[in-house]
Amino acid sequence: MAEGTNPTAISCVRALTAFVENGKALLDLAEKESKEVCLLRGKGMQRIYGEKTITDVTQVQWDSFLQRLDDELQLSAKILAGDHQSKCVSPDTALIDAKTGETVTMEKYLGKGKKILLVLIRQFSCLLCRLHLKDLEKNQRTLDEHSVEVVVVSFGCQEGASHWLQETGCRYDMLLDPDRKIYTTFGLEASLTKVLNFSNMLLYAEYVMDNMEFPRELPSIQDDMFQLGGDFVLDEHGRVLFSHCCQSPIDRPSVEDILSAQ
Repeated sequence: MAEGTNPTAISCVRALTAFVENGKALLDLAEKESKEVCLLRGKGMQRIYGEKTITDVTQVQWDSFLQRLDDELQLSAKILAGDHQSKCVSPDTALIDAKTGETVTMEKYLGKGKKILLVLIRQFSCLLCRLHLKDLEKNQRTLDEHSVEVVVVSFGCQEGASHWLQETGCRYDMLLDPDRKIYTTFGLEASLTKVLNFSNMLLYAEYVMDNMEFPRELPSIQDDMFQLGGDFVLDEHGRVLFSHCCQSPIDRPSVEDILSAQ
């Protein structure tokens, strides 16, 4: 590094370099562990090393490493500094219509006698976000009976949104929040630990073993795989009736939980 380089920048480079090196090792191990779990599951067996499995030991090391990296990069520092979630969304909140590129406000959806379910997704290639929306679509009749309108929100660009809408065939309106105003309003974090912790990585490896296809990122757009999502139900005045800040990519509320909003 050149003399006078920002110490924070140096620290980030070192941390990210370590992340890449450790990340590849973890993926290799996660896939290996997943294969062995699948083989042993039917026999009711488990490999034991002393009092702990190899997974237990590796999990502690990996998750501790990610937490140190989170502390170093402070991805959610600005969001967490507020230490609160908004209890109301203003009808003047401006977002971008993903299909037309035009600026719209939340007034378009509020004041219509319906509840609005805002589904804030992670990156466009998030498989779990897509599965969650598919589940909502399967339960559309129930949502209609409870006067709940679903609106998808992404922090991504219009190019990525257009590709996402084409790939998913999602019928819901999609709004773009490039400045992450809504994400910040609801206190949604960005976290390496909560996205790439060992339990999640093992689950991803099992998805791979089950031949589940993961969406591919578009090379032409920049995304953020560490941003977490959430589900929020608003009444017709914009008041928050239900709030679920995802603690991992896997963490999404059930339709029953969403409909419990009063």
